[in-house]
Amino acid sequence: MLLKTCSIAATLLLLAPLAACNGPQPAGNVATANVDSPVVATPSPTPTPSTTPVAKDEASPHSAARQCRFEVDGKTLLDGRCQVYPMGDGGYTLNTWSAGKPTQSHFAVVTTRADGKADATWNADPDDDKAMDPLGTVTLQDGCWVNDRARICAR
Repeated sequence: MLLKTCSIAATLLLLAPLAACNGPQPAGNVATANVDSPVVATPSPTPTPSTTPVAKDEASPHSAARQCRFEVDGKTLLDGRCQVYPMGDGGYTLNTWSAGKPTQSHFAVVTTRADGKADATWNADPDDDKAMDPLGTVTLQDGCWVNDRARICAR
């Protein structure tokens, strides 16, 4: 016990000059430690298990070649293999430019909603690299996202 008390006292004496750096000290004040007081150890708190789900360490999603069909206003813009980037919960980007700009460069983005429907956008200008043109709300029918204007399929 004496060794523990001496170690604490020595530590406090070494830290006293550091405490003096934090503000002005009146002359004549000397930091001292009470070496006669008992040292009481307190247990470390027990960690509480987290209830937050932890994502598995999986590779991030990436584009994959799929059979695609993309129609807007009755015109077929894409019918064949294309790169599809999954966005989770059933949404995806159809005909991505991840391997460079494709020959048929229109693409669509399908963003799913909690109600089971999705919002679809596309690049009306084939040279535009952002899908900022709205296609409206689409519903899933026979594996394709469809509405009165569009049909977006990736199989």
